[in-house]
Order: sequence, then structure tokens, then C-alpha cells
Amino acid sequence: MIDGAGVETRAPVVAELRLAERSSSAAVARQFTRSTLARWQNGTRGEHVEDAVLVVSELVTNALLHGHGTPLVRLLGSGDRIRVEICDDSPLLPIAPRVTPSGGLGLRVVEQLSSAWGASRRGRGKVVWCELPAAPDPTELD
Repeated sequence: MIDGAGVETRAPVVAELRLAERSSSAAVARQFTRSTLARWQNGTRGEHVEDAVLVVSELVTNALLHGHGTPLVRLLGSGDRIRVEICDDSPLLPIAPRVTPSGGLGLRVVEQLSSAWGASRRGRGKVVWCELPAAPDPTELD
């Protein structure tokens, strides 16, 4: 694909998984994320794969606890970043709650590990998304 500046770009690769409404779905989503990123071999390795796995787990858990219907996990790989989208049937957008001893850390973890995150209404429900680097930042390397 050629972008508007005449630079060749690759179309994003996409993988999706519809989850059941059950407590084991977060584990299924983690395994799906880990195996998908390994299959893409998109320069993704080490801590960046684990960061993606962790944010997927947190967002799926939130969708199961606060959303409606069966969550959809969508992973999009494009060049130097990975976009994670979790869709559910609740129109209520998430807000980062106050952290307490019993919870409230999920969205804070997503915020810390992601380069960007947000949520928007989609159809009858919503999508919560975040973006992560697909490969280590060269400035992070020794």
C-alpha cells in the first residue's frame, strides 16, 4: 500500500476473538494475545508482549465486570505499534476510579503501560482501546 506521501506502508494486521461471559475469559484473552503477537513476529518481544497481555487482561476483566454481552478482543498491528480494542454492549464509558485496597487499579495499569488509551461509543455499546509500542524504543536500550 502507498500512502499519500508516496511512502510504501503495510496494511495493519488484525486478529479478533469473541469471548464468552465467564470468569475464564480473561485467561483465554491473555493466551490469544500472546499467541497472536508471537505469530505476527512484528518486532514484538519480551516486556512489550507482556505489557499487551496485561492490558488485554485488565480491559477484558473490566468488560466482564461492568459491560454487557460477550466482549470482543481486537488486536491491530501496524508498523511500530499495537492497538488493543475491547468492545462490549454497554454504552457507559469507563472512568478511572480512585484506587482502593479492594480495586481500581485496572485502568491505571492500562494508562501506565500504554502510549495512549481511550474509549468511545460504538453502535449500542463501546470500545475501550489502547496503543503500545510493538518493539522496544531504541532510547530504552543500553
